[in-house]
Amino acid sequence: MPASTLRGGPASPLPNRGPPGGGGGGGGGSSSLALPISGAVKTPNPRAKVSLTPGHSPLDWAALVKSGSNLSGVPALQRVTPTQLKAFNGRKNRQTGEVMPAWSAYQGKVYNITPYLPYHPGGEGELRRAAGKDGEKLFNEVHPWVNWDNMLSECVVGILVPEHSAVDSGGSSLDDMD
Repeated sequence: MPASTLRGGPASPLPNRGPPGGGGGGGGGSSSLALPISGAVKTPNPRAKVSLTPGHSPLDWAALVKSGSNLSGVPALQRVTPTQLKAFNGRKNRQTGEVMPAWSAYQGKVYNITPYLPYHPGGEGELRRAAGKDGEKLFNEVHPWVNWDNMLSECVVGILVPEHSAVDSGGSSLDDMD
C-alpha cells in the first residue's frame, strides 16, 4: 500500500492554522491561546501562607533550634494528662491573667509550640488551632509529609498519658519512671 493512501490529505509543508488575519487561529487575529490583555493576574493561594516578619524564616527557626536554648519551657520531661494539655492552650488564664504557653500533642508526645508560632508559614492562628489538644489529625490534614518531631525536637515537654496515670505514679517527671 502506498504511503500517500495512508495520509488523510495532500501533504502540506505548513500546518493548517486558518486564514491569516482571520479569527480562526494565528496570524494576527485573536486566539484562545493568546495571553490575556488585562492587568494583574490573580493566582490562588490554596495553602494560605502568610508573610513572615523578618527574622522568622525556616532558616532562622533552624538556627534557634540549634542554639541550645530551652524551647520546651520545662526543666525536665513530664507526663502530661489530657486535662493538663487542655490548660496549656496559649490563652490568658482567667484566674491569674497570665498567658499560658501553647502545648500540642502529636503521636503521644507533647510539644510547646509557643516558640514556633511566629515562624509558622500558615500563620499563628492556624497553628493555635492545635493548641491545648492532640493536633495530629489537623496536622496530617494540612501537611502529612512534614516531620513534626524533627522540626520541634527541642520543644518536647513530655509524653501524653491517661488521666489516672500521672496521679497514680506520684510524680510527673519521666525521670521518676527509671
